[in-house]
Amino acid sequence: MSLVTMRELLQDARKRKYAVGGFNVFNFETLSAVMEVAEELKTPLVLGIPERLFKFVDVDTLSAAMVRAAQKASVPVALHLDHGHTYEGVLKAIRWGFTSVMFDGSALPLAENLKRTKDITRIAHTLGISVEGELGYVGFNDSKTDIKEDNIVTPDIAAEFVDKTKIDALAVAVGNNHGAYRGSPKLNFSRLSELNQAVNVPLVMHGGSRLSREEYRNSIVSGISKINIATDMSQAASDTLKAELLKSPNANYIHLMTVVKKGVKDSVRKYMLAFECISKAV
Repeated sequence: MSLVTMRELLQDARKRKYAVGGFNVFNFETLSAVMEVAEELKTPLVLGIPERLFKFVDVDTLSAAMVRAAQKASVPVALHLDHGHTYEGVLKAIRWGFTSVMFDGSALPLAENLKRTKDITRIAHTLGISVEGELGYVGFNDSKTDIKEDNIVTPDIAAEFVDKTKIDALAVAVGNNHGAYRGSPKLNFSRLSELNQAVNVPLVMHGGSRLSREEYRNSIVSGISKINIATDMSQAASDTLKAELLKSPNANYIHLMTVVKKGVKDSVRKYMLAFECISKAV
């Protein structure tokens, strides 16, 4: 099993109607937490790190650990650069040995997004690396902008984008929101189904934290093959740490790391169960 491309994982997920979890890690504890749950539940896995984290962590060391963990795994793992915004970030991930990169040009004018995504796909495909692109406005938990109809991707634009860029997966905006949701999310499942019919690649949901089990099922049925989780893992780590310090204010750091890791594992397990990817590692 071990290290595979994201294209391989998502094509199977699309065919068999489940979603692969795209879990972003930010240190060794979260890396081992995600890997251990994937092994336990026998799930395929997209293991990622976003480019924005490069300035906060020693990514050269962490990426090497991610590669090693994937190579040792008994389940298929794709290593993924999440939300790459620069050519430099994408090339770093390629040099590290990642099997998948995302170029997020969704904030750019459509023509510029298409051009840059196409250029990156051409380079990545030459090296056997999968590419994810993004279209539409996916909000943030602290954004002042409401998600309106104008921000939601249309099938004709999605079809043209996929055809011209040759990407392997497309992240789409259908009312989803990065970070913690303010109020209840309003996902446009009918638009999602239209997008799935319009393109020939798996669709990706960003901002997948804390939806209901029914919303995950409806998303998968409507065409989503990968759901990204990052916010809730981080929140689980901090909530677990706070609770443990209240209970044991003199706890040593090694004990705290162990407790935090368990909290992250519980969060990851909950999502993998909701994504219906259990025992899909074949």
